[in-house]
This record gives sequence, structure tokens and C-alpha cells, in this order.
Amino acid sequence: MITSRSNQQVKWFRLLRERRGRKASGAFLVEGPRAIQQAMVAGHKPLKVLYSPEVVVRRDVVNKVLGQIGSETPLLEVSEDVLSSVSDTVTSQGIIAAFELLSWHPREGVNANAGPVLVLDRVSDPGNVGTLLRSAAAAGSAAVLLSEGSADPYNPKAVRASAGALFAVSFAVLPWEEIHEVLHTVPKRFAAYYSDSSQAYYLADLCPPCAILVGSEASGLSHQALSLSTHNLWIPMQNNIESLNAAVAGSILLFESRRQMLIREGR
Repeated sequence: MITSRSNQQVKWFRLLRERRGRKASGAFLVEGPRAIQQAMVAGHKPLKVLYSPEVVVRRDVVNKVLGQIGSETPLLEVSEDVLSSVSDTVTSQGIIAAFELLSWHPREGVNANAGPVLVLDRVSDPGNVGTLLRSAAAAGSAAVLLSEGSADPYNPKAVRASAGALFAVSFAVLPWEEIHEVLHTVPKRFAAYYSDSSQAYYLADLCPPCAILVGSEASGLSHQALSLSTHNLWIPMQNNIESLNAAVAGSILLFESRRQMLIREGR
């Protein structure tokens, strides 16, 4: 059992908590037995695993996951203190795995007819990014494109908020020039824009193929995003509420698109 936080393997895991460390190592962290299982079901093998038998929460589930991991993957047994030094949560779930960064690029093809393309424009909160990845996967999005300046989708908070959806939807962080190239192949482009002079979202034709652009809560949509938009959408609100959380607004539009698509298909 590893009991020192200074152990080189443990230090490597801690590096993955930071964007720079993830980029240098080509790996990111997934915490908790359920999320690790979802990654493996999606065909991804962990590079290394930290686990602690001292963490009694969900020990049976952790043991089940350990039994499903191939013998080629190093399993590092550590103390509870060591695991907590790597964990991003207050209460560790007993197991943390490192996975290789996912590789996908829109040049591989985006089937915009299958579902809406979601574009995140400088959405800087990792919890919002993770939640939007989860909503995008649930709503059948064709892809999620993140502009530079958005939170890293591999940030531990984003990974946790995605609840495994990170492995269920194609996504990429791209410069605006490349986002432009992708979106010019999508005929309808809608911006989530909170203005009373904009079109109410439920009156818009959000049936795919379409793209939905969601901006930063702090500064709204950038001029690059607005220049791509063919329609600015308004989400009606009561009680003098001026705007919604980016994850809530984006989710509303994603599921409206899904609803319209199901009606079109007669389902």
C-alpha cells in the first residue's frame, strides 16, 4: 500500500488535476466507480487506477470495478489520506482512474441531421460545461464544439458534472476559424440570447440540422458567435429574472430541438 503523498505515481495523478498537467500527460481523471464503469463500457481502458480499501463507502461497487479492469492496467492501492490528496471531492468514492484524452475532430464528420450541434462560447464554469455535455448526450446532439476560452471539459469538476456523458458525445475545443468551417455546413444557427427583442425559442424551427450557440453568463455571446447566428432566441422569464444559468438555457434549447425532432418523426 502507498502511504506517502510524495510517491511519484501519486504525484503524476495529482498533476492531472491541472490543465497543464493533463495536456503534458495526455490523460485526465475520472473519479468514482460508476463513471469509470461508463468509460469502460464505452470502450475506454484506464491507464492507471488508484484505490483505497480504507474508504468504506461503496466498497463492494469499487471491488466490482476493480475486477472488471484488465490485468495490463496498474492498480495502485493507497491509503485514504493519499487518495484524498488526489480526489476533487470532499468525500472520496474510493477509486480514481486515469484515462487517455479523447481524440475527435469535426473533420471526421458531423452528422447534423442526427441532432443539434451545440456550441459553447467562452462558457468558463467547468460545472456548466459538464452539465451541458450531459444534456447534449441526453438530447442526442451530433457534437459539442467549445471555443477557446471555455472551461476545459477534462477539468475534474466538468468530468464529474457530465456524469459519464463525456464518453457518450463527440466534443472538441477549437479556435473560431474551425468552428466557422463546421457551422457553415449547418443551415440553421440559433443563439441563446436573452433579449426581449429576440424570437421566443419555442417559435423557432429547432429541428436538426441546426446549431445552438450558448454564451458566457458573465459577458454573453462574443461577436464571433453572433456573426454566425441566423436567429437570436429569447427564453421568456418571470419575476424580473434577467437571465438563466448557461447550462439551464442550453439544456432548454437542446430538449426543445429534441422535442421538435420527435414530433417530425411521428414519435
